[in-house]
Parts: sequence; structure tokens; C-alpha cells
Amino acid sequence: MKKSIGIFVALWVLTSCFGYAIAQKADVSQFEGKWWLGMIEEANLPINLTFSENAPVLYSPLQSDKPMKATKWSFEKDTLRINHSATGVRLTLVWNSGTNIFTGVFRQGLLKSQMVLEPTDTMFALVRPQTPQAPFPYSEREVTIERKKAGVTLAGTLTVPEGKGPFPAVVLVSGSGQQNRDEELMGHKPFLVLADFLSRRGIAVLRYDDRGVGGSKGAVNDATTLDFADDAEAVFEFLRKQKNIDPKCVGIVGHSEGGLIAPIVASRNKKVAFIVMMAGQGTTGADVLLQQNERLFELNGVPKEVIDVRLDVMNSFFKAIDTVALDDYNKVLNAIADEKCKDMTSEQRKMVFLRKGDLMGLSMQMQMAWMRCFVKLDSRVYLRKVRCPILALGGDRDCQVLPVNLDGIDNATGGRARIRLLAGLNHLFQHCETGATSEYMRIEETMAREAMEEVSSFVKEQYKD
Repeated sequence: MKKSIGIFVALWVLTSCFGYAIAQKADVSQFEGKWWLGMIEEANLPINLTFSENAPVLYSPLQSDKPMKATKWSFEKDTLRINHSATGVRLTLVWNSGTNIFTGVFRQGLLKSQMVLEPTDTMFALVRPQTPQAPFPYSEREVTIERKKAGVTLAGTLTVPEGKGPFPAVVLVSGSGQQNRDEELMGHKPFLVLADFLSRRGIAVLRYDDRGVGGSKGAVNDATTLDFADDAEAVFEFLRKQKNIDPKCVGIVGHSEGGLIAPIVASRNKKVAFIVMMAGQGTTGADVLLQQNERLFELNGVPKEVIDVRLDVMNSFFKAIDTVALDDYNKVLNAIADEKCKDMTSEQRKMVFLRKGDLMGLSMQMQMAWMRCFVKLDSRVYLRKVRCPILALGGDRDCQVLPVNLDGIDNATGGRARIRLLAGLNHLFQHCETGATSEYMRIEETMAREAMEEVSSFVKEQYKD
């Protein structure tokens, strides 16, 4: 699923805009050069605090290694207040001189979170041992694919094994939300890791930035999954024409929403030699989101009767897409939610993000062209038309595209697809405890070897010398 859009519970993340004007001075020399670390649990986001040149500085390590210097701040009677205007971040922290710990409140937009900042030696760093390091036993080449009529430019990296070739090849298609060619998330680079693994085993790989990200350009706001499928098909056709690539053995490997895009392209383009659906859906987008919400709230310990109201509200929102004008949608959405939540307490509505402020965010999501298209897309319609070999992989602890989707893929293909349910893996194909999205950042593994082996073995089977 396209990251935070696909997860119907929106999470806040810091942007990379930085302000520098210090509006208020105070004596904080006792903190100079020291570091503190805290976690915004709702967004699963670490925050570092340090002091430099007699002023507080924040860091958001998952977003950037650049400093966020306060635009306004004060320190009086052990209370530190920090504002960063570019991101709307506001911190109110109380320092305990005995423990050297800051405790307080973090605010940004609708998000309000209790926060504890404890002393640390340095800035928070992620350990990602699988991230490939040069030199590499394959060639790398930057490529550009032009879709001039659509006004889209797609930039990517093509890795080709050593030797004469020709080689089998794959296009990697990312999940929902605009992502770079490495499908980078929380310091993980799944597509970089997968591309390296495959190219070391004789398979060429082309991964690319989604439009509007990195080196790629093109309209995003009104783009849908079907538009992204057109992009993927253009990249596929480009790859077939490259030197040392076997044009008869080029396939598409898609993750999450990319696992929906792969059969969309293969259903209409018979030159696609094979597809791999990694955590791909086997039903409608609406069903995927309902399944996802139910499981994620279960993991958070929300009572079933409260979750059922959430699912009922979402279902009504989806049905309203085709019957309610965009201008009226917010009003109608609020009326639906109020009616269905009339017997709920404010705390129960908070549990499942159905408060007034939450509904504003949901309404904005439901008015997006991408969402309005996605909820109605049914992968089974396309899978029934696919004639090339299919590999469908899923993790048995996937909480975003649940394992039941493999049954949908199996049924839609009449048993022709190779189905693999991998034990202990989450949506990113990491070994995990529960599969909850909050675990992604803390897991050092980027992608399980057994998942990559499944892809590699399948692609090699399709290659005919």
C-alpha cells in the first residue's frame, strides 16, 4: 500500500524544511554539546535534542541529518519551550536536574503526544546491515524514461550482471505513496537490497523513482493506480530494449500496490514474461483497507465492538464515493460518522480515530483521486486475464495486506499462480514479532533472505537459454 495513504490511520512525519532565526535568548550553557533522545510513539519517530551556540536544536534522523534550529524558544524555571515555524512543531519540556531528563508535550497540527527525552551519547542512528556497499560485482547505469504525451519523466537505476548476457530482467514497482527507487522507508531500502541480491545472481534489475520523487517528474495530485500502471509499463518497455537484456524474459516485481500494478500491466501487455506479487492484494482496495484497519486496531488492543463501528463507518464512506458530490463529501461524511458513533464515548472515538479532527483527515483522503480509484480496483479482474507465470508472496504476519489475499489470488488464477506464505514475516518481508507497523523502524533486517530467494529462483526458472 502506498505508505501512509494506504494505512487509513494517518501518521505524522517531520518534513525537511528548516528555519534558523532565533527569536529569544536564554542561558542554556549548562546543556551545551549534550544530547537527548525521545520517541513520538504515535508516529514511531525518534527526535534528538541538543544545544549549540547557546540555543536548542532538534534533529529528526529518519528524515534528514540536517538540524532544525528553533525559530522561537525560551528557557525559564526549568521549562524549555521550542517552536519550529517551518514544520509547526511545538515542544514544552520540563527539565529534571536530578535525572537530567526532559519530559513534556510535543505538538504538531492535530498531533499531541507526551514525550520523554533521556540523555544519550549522540544522534540516533539506524542499523541497516543489509544495505549494499560498493564495490559491486555488476554494472550500474542511470537511466531516464520519457512519457512525453503524459508529461512524465521517470529516472532510475539499471543494474546488469557481469558477463555477455543476455540476462533475464525485472522492473521493481513500489507500494503506495510516492517513493524513491529504493522504496526507502525508516532507513530501510528494500528495493536496493533486492536489486543487489538479484543482480549478484544473474538477473538485471531496473528500479525507478515514482513520479514527483527524486529524479522523476509528473503530475501526482490527480494520479491514480492506473496512471502509475502506465508508468510501470513504460519502464518495462524501456527495459526490454536495453543492451544485454533478453527481451523475451523481462517481468515485473511489484510490492504492495506494485503487486496490484503488476497484473494490471500483464493483463494487457502479453510481452510481460512473468510477474511477482509481493504482498499484493487479492480483492478490492476497499476490502484491503478494511482488513488492514481491523488487524491494526486488534494489535492495539481496541475492543471488537469499537473496531466494528470503525469498519462500518469506513464501509459507508466507500459507498458514498459514487453517490456524493465532492463538494458535499465532508458534510455527508461527518453526518455518517456522527450517526454511527452516537452510542460511543469520546474515548472510544479516539481509539479508532473517529473524532472531529480525525474525520477532517479522513475526508481529505477520501476526496483524493488516488483513494477514490483504489478502493474500487479489484485485482481479481486483472488476474483472470493474466496468462504469464505468477508468483505471489505473502508474510503470515502482514498487517497491511493480510495473508487472506493470497487466497483471492489463488482463486482468481484458477490455481495457476505459485503461492508462497512465508512464516514470521511482515508487510516489508522482515522477520518480526507481531507485524505491527510500529516494529518496522526497530527491525534491523531490511528484507528476509528467504523472500529474496523465492523471487530469484522463480525468475531463473522462467529464463530459457
